[in-house]
Amino acid sequence: MKTVQTIIDQNGGLEALKENGLKVKVPSYPSIMELVIEYIGEGPRGLPAVSVAHYYTQNGDLMRDPEMVFEVGDPTFGDFQWGPTYFRQDGGLAIEQEAVFTDPETKKVMVRPKLIKSLRSFARTWSKNLKAQGFLDADATVEKIGSVF
Repeated sequence: MKTVQTIIDQNGGLEALKENGLKVKVPSYPSIMELVIEYIGEGPRGLPAVSVAHYYTQNGDLMRDPEMVFEVGDPTFGDFQWGPTYFRQDGGLAIEQEAVFTDPETKKVMVRPKLIKSLRSFARTWSKNLKAQGFLDADATVEKIGSVF
């Protein structure tokens, strides 16, 4: 998620994200949904967790199109140290997948390597699309959305 990492870096880094969260708009493309980047606490491995999502409203409900959650900071993850842990797509054929999670009975961290590989591939494509759609352009506006907690 190089594009998201760049947006975070341009707006004060992970520490600032923890305090503010970000909403990024590209006004030159009104058909593109806003990008919301939020620190959401610790992930299953105890690393900072960041949600990256597009949202729309359907029948008064907030829908994700999509949302991915990443743990950030472990150099073994590669790609700017972003490790995918969760994916959700609402609407139509809804999808919810956990790639890394804590087993409620054993309290062990469980990992689904094939799903992680698939989510990494999706995240690389999504990151390229976000850049192509103008989320890094000068006319993109960034709003702070306040603390998540």
